[in-house]
Amino acid sequence: MGKRVKRFIVSVDAVAEKSGKAVSLLVIVIMVTTVYEVVARYAFHNPTNWAWPINCQLFAILALFGGAYTLLKGGHIRVETLYNRFPPKMKLIARLIAFACFLIFIGVLVWQGGVMARISLMAGEWTSGVFKIPLYPFRILLPIVAFLFLLEGIADFIRNKSEGN
Repeated sequence: MGKRVKRFIVSVDAVAEKSGKAVSLLVIVIMVTTVYEVVARYAFHNPTNWAWPINCQLFAILALFGGAYTLLKGGHIRVETLYNRFPPKMKLIARLIAFACFLIFIGVLVWQGGVMARISLMAGEWTSGVFKIPLYPFRILLPIVAFLFLLEGIADFIRNKSEGN
């Protein structure tokens, strides 16, 4: 593996690692917000109008960054029952098909997420309901994080190819 390829893999892994760990702290914010909402609703009969929309957006951010982080850590589900029985050439074909499907899916996500983010930003999109928050910052994150996921997928494919997996 070349020096530039190794540098690419290390850089992408570092971004996925640091962003994944930083965003994982949102779980604490989501938990505190949920506890506050439950206590306000059931103990004081005074529910909030902001907890649900905030938690939805925070969870979306958590899920987006979590995908790239999980790929980095090798935590995505694999169907290895059949794969482990394949001969090496069949394993390579299966990996290439899976990688092509990944590229298509994430490529469409980056593309359409970018279109959606542009439209949302131009329209100044906000949530509906009583508690309004701007949606365009969250929509802009979608293609950015999907692109990180794409880079991590490419890095993972190269890494596993060089390791012979």
